[in-house]
Amino acid sequence: MTVERRPVNRPATRPRAVDPDPNLSPTVAPTRRPAVAQPRRPDVVPATNGEAPHGLRATLADAANGLLAGVSPTAAVQALPDMAKIAGSVLWRTNRWTLNASLHIGNIVIRGAVSGQSAQSLIEEISTEAKHSVREILGVSDPDPMPKALRARIIPNGSSTATPEITLPDRMAALLDASADLDYSDAGHPAYVRLLSELAPDEARILRLFAQRGAQAAVDVRTRRPFGVGSELIAPGITMIGRYAGCRHVDRVPAYLNNLFRLGLVWFSREAIPEQSVYDVLEAQDEVAEAMARAGRGVTVRRSIELTAFGRNLCARTGLLPPADEVATASNNESTRQLPPPDAR
Repeated sequence: MTVERRPVNRPATRPRAVDPDPNLSPTVAPTRRPAVAQPRRPDVVPATNGEAPHGLRATLADAANGLLAGVSPTAAVQALPDMAKIAGSVLWRTNRWTLNASLHIGNIVIRGAVSGQSAQSLIEEISTEAKHSVREILGVSDPDPMPKALRARIIPNGSSTATPEITLPDRMAALLDASADLDYSDAGHPAYVRLLSELAPDEARILRLFAQRGAQAAVDVRTRRPFGVGSELIAPGITMIGRYAGCRHVDRVPAYLNNLFRLGLVWFSREAIPEQSVYDVLEAQDEVAEAMARAGRGVTVRRSIELTAFGRNLCARTGLLPPADEVATASNNESTRQLPPPDAR
């Protein structure tokens, strides 16, 4: 009897995973897929209050990366000592300028407070000093006083720079070119603006006094000697100009007159003014009496101070005198009877 054997369907079994022996190294290294470089996403700054995503921080970062893109680390390390020297020099100069400017401005404030100077004039003086200090630290000179109409006529010889240097021959050529142009409008002497910028408020009052009341009396106090031989000058140029003009700082009148003389606006005459009563009032002042006491047996010499022709031109241009005085000329006495300023006598 034959027995038929049928195949038995057994479930397929998965091979068991064998843990590798840690002491044995595999003969074949597992292969890995090469990493693909992913493009870098730009840093995005979140927008706030409607601003663009790339704000100030991103802009500064991009600028810094652009500046340092071509700099190697070795070159950056080598440049550190020079950068430290430059930073130290800038810090030292800045601190020194700040200290000097602070002390100078503080001195102006204290001096103005002691002298009773007004707040407006004190602020103007501090502003002028601050501008001068800023120009000094930046290395910027004062603006060119040459009028723009004349500066526009200057063509520097062979200059191709954006801000060429204007030489003296260039300035003279511009002046001669303007003098030959019949359409060139001359608004007055260019020195007038510079002169007014060099005047103190009290000096403007003195100019107005000269324009309204003419020459002013002055006296010199000298020691009395026979025929004036060996006479010593005790107090030169005593006046009442400060009181008549209403100056705030009467004690500065001698300095004011020296500055006006330096600018060519007034001159000191040997002659006395016709009104002798003015000298009687002047010689009765305490300042003259004190000088006479120092001189012992002193004597007064009567002088006068008046506007020059150029001073009358300026006063006419600024409205202190009639327009006819804008073309006033110097008198003979201005050239023949002139005295040096009191400090130089």
